[in-house]
Amino acid sequence: MDIKIRFNTDKDKVDKSLFPWRVIINNVEFLAEKVTIQTKSWTTLDEVSPGILKWHITCAGDVQWDDQQKECTIV
Repeated sequence: MDIKIRFNTDKDKVDKSLFPWRVIINNVEFLAEKVTIQTKSWTTLDEVSPGILKWHITCAGDVQWDDQQKECTIV
């Protein structure tokens, strides 16, 4: 499973109450308050749309969410 994590800049620009992390799983985005990575990870520079580049922490593994869907653990 392709998993990418990056900071949610909308938190600072739009709404401070938003969760700070974008967790992108197979190109589907979720927001998280906390992310724990317990597997091999690396950085990538990805083109998220034509001409728009973003840095990610990238990994592969299984994603587990807490009961409130706030905390994401990748194993």
